[in-house]
Amino acid sequence: MEKSREERVQELVEWATRLGLKLPRPAQEIVALEEQGHAVDLESGDILWNEGEARYGLTVVGEATLHLQGMDGTQERS
Repeated sequence: MEKSREERVQELVEWATRLGLKLPRPAQEIVALEEQGHAVDLESGDILWNEGEARYGLTVVGEATLHLQGMDGTQERS
């Protein structure tokens, strides 16, 4: 089942809070742009037009960060 817009907004806000990040744009705007097929750079706030399906590789630092935060799937989630 696909998540509602409200659920996706809440997930984004919770994720940013958990990591201590300040979103560069309102979460509702980010989710709306993603639904339209765009991507938002969560560091700069830049909109990547028509890049919603693009996949980018992580740097070694990014992979290590995900691993340490338990977000890489190697740790059980409750």
